[in-house]
Amino acid sequence: MDVLWLDNFIMNFSILWITFRISKVKASFWRLWVSAGIGALYAIIFFMPGFEVLNSFFLKIALSLVMLLVAFKFNTLKDFFKAFTFFYVTTFVFGGVALGLYFFTQDYIAIERGVFVIKDYPVNKLIIAGVLVIILVHTMWRFIRLHLSKDQLLYKVKIYFEGKEVTVDALLDTGNMLLDPVSRHPVMVAEFSKIRELLPQEIQEIFIGPYEDDFHAILQVVSRSSWIERFRIIPYATVGKAGGILVGFKPDEVLILKNGRWHTAGDIVVGICNHKLSSNQHYQALVHPEIVA
Repeated sequence: MDVLWLDNFIMNFSILWITFRISKVKASFWRLWVSAGIGALYAIIFFMPGFEVLNSFFLKIALSLVMLLVAFKFNTLKDFFKAFTFFYVTTFVFGGVALGLYFFTQDYIAIERGVFVIKDYPVNKLIIAGVLVIILVHTMWRFIRLHLSKDQLLYKVKIYFEGKEVTVDALLDTGNMLLDPVSRHPVMVAEFSKIRELLPQEIQEIFIGPYEDDFHAILQVVSRSSWIERFRIIPYATVGKAGGILVGFKPDEVLILKNGRWHTAGDIVVGICNHKLSSNQHYQALVHPEIVA
């Protein structure tokens, strides 16, 4: 009984921990431990005589809901469905990977009461299975995010610079790999018209001119600005245009709204563009994937 409980406890905790890491829904280790213990206790009772009713599909679903409610702190219904989805995806992937590894290395797998029972599963293979599951589930999540609709990829972003603040609607641009060549910080791109009030007058003149494609004119303006240490000149290339340059600046802070809460985006650079990013003004900025990861 103690070995059965421990095996299931370790497996349950691994699945819950992977779910926590990938879904990013709030949890604590003690809650994960307690939830894993509840699931392991179910496994023991399940094999006791007279408890065949626990084999019910609905009771298994109820158990998973209890485990999730104990393990995670849900602020929104979206958090719950995210954790629920990853919990089951991780469970199925974990089971498949573990079973596959076992088939390649062992030859005894029993089926008892409709359940696969693997005896003496090595710890090193459990670790390998866990690593493979993290990679597979993370890859699957990236694939799903790449195919979400634009509405699901839109974020509210607040940009602070020298006591001023603007809020923009930003689209997660999964193809944006732009980095500041000096600091290597990710670059989000915002429309000049939307963030104009944040910028010093001399920097505004670059885009009013417009001189944003004139490298020498930009150098002269930036070098004369009192905020020279805050501004960047970022080279970039797009389809049909090579050798482009983007004027950017280091904001005081950038906040991004995720799951109903504002989160600090970390060290980023805001690049300035002088054209509309969306024909219907659905968004006014493009967010680097690292900013919302």
